[in-house]
Amino acid sequence: MSVPRYAWLVRKLFAGAGASIPPPPPAGTERARAIAAITEAIAARSRRRRAVRVAGAAFAAAAVIAGVFVGPRVLRHGAAPARPVAVAPEIVAHPAAGGASVLVSGAAAPLVEGRSLAAGSRIVTPPGGRATLSFSTGTSVALGEGADLTVGGEGGLEALRLAVGFADLRVAKLGAGQRFVVSTPDAEVEVRGTQFRVAVAAPNPACGGGTTTRVVVTEGIVVVRHAGAESRVEAGERWPSACADESADLELSVDALPRSRPAAKPFAGHRASPMSALAEQNDLFAQAMAAKRHGDAQGAVSAFDRLVTKYPACALTESASVERMRLLRTTAPERAVVVAQQYLARYPTGFARAEAEAIVSGTP
Repeated sequence: MSVPRYAWLVRKLFAGAGASIPPPPPAGTERARAIAAITEAIAARSRRRRAVRVAGAAFAAAAVIAGVFVGPRVLRHGAAPARPVAVAPEIVAHPAAGGASVLVSGAAAPLVEGRSLAAGSRIVTPPGGRATLSFSTGTSVALGEGADLTVGGEGGLEALRLAVGFADLRVAKLGAGQRFVVSTPDAEVEVRGTQFRVAVAAPNPACGGGTTTRVVVTEGIVVVRHAGAESRVEAGERWPSACADESADLELSVDALPRSRPAAKPFAGHRASPMSALAEQNDLFAQAMAAKRHGDAQGAVSAFDRLVTKYPACALTESASVERMRLLRTTAPERAVVVAQQYLARYPTGFARAEAEAIVSGTP
């Protein structure tokens, strides 16, 4: 009996017994197709497994990166790295001829040499009085007589408010995020490092439509904001521009100040220095103070000598005389006595009178 015959008998036997008979094997063509389908299924399964493994690795890498870069922010309650905080500059006052007063929280007191001024301090100079403010940034402000200035600002903003009088400013170059603003009763002046004068005068209908603010720029550029408009004022220009009839140096008499402040008699002995001279005065004083800070006493004394000799009546002369006297007291005591005597003769009621008398008498 052939093999197919035995197979047929076996299938029949199982069928009679109720058993399940497997289907006959596929033909050659069908078998090849089946094998190809199984091979493709296995390959697809392998690809899916590899994709899962790659995705898992990518997710793990992302988690590590998130832990490195995001984790510290989460630990800091979601805060980004803090930016450097701008620190307000230190401001030191130097009363000049005639003195000045400082008002803090409504209480007035004489302005003493070297006083540090906090935000909100108000400096008032009487007729014939002057004062200079030195900023740790290198900026200097010289207040004229009959002036009323309040210092303010916070962080990167340096702000001054000039109520009356005038101020000559030499603003050091500002860094990124820093601002220097001078406000008046009817305008705002902003600079980025320059030299200029701001004054508050009586309204003049023929000058800027009656504004009380006057600005003259000798170096750099300032922006003046007034009545909703913004004007750019460059070196050699003034604002308002239609004020040619007014004096070039913006000299102000106290009688011309706003009527909200009681008028006083003009100080007959004063005439404002030209802006070109003021620039050199400020430069000499700044050079001397810089030399002093760097321990160069001889260089500082030399710069103070030039300032006092060339500009004996400028707003910085008394302060320069005092600084020079203090340096000479330790470096050249004999000359310090001569300088102290000169100071007492010129400023008999000066703010450094006690120091000068101690040097002359040889008191330690």
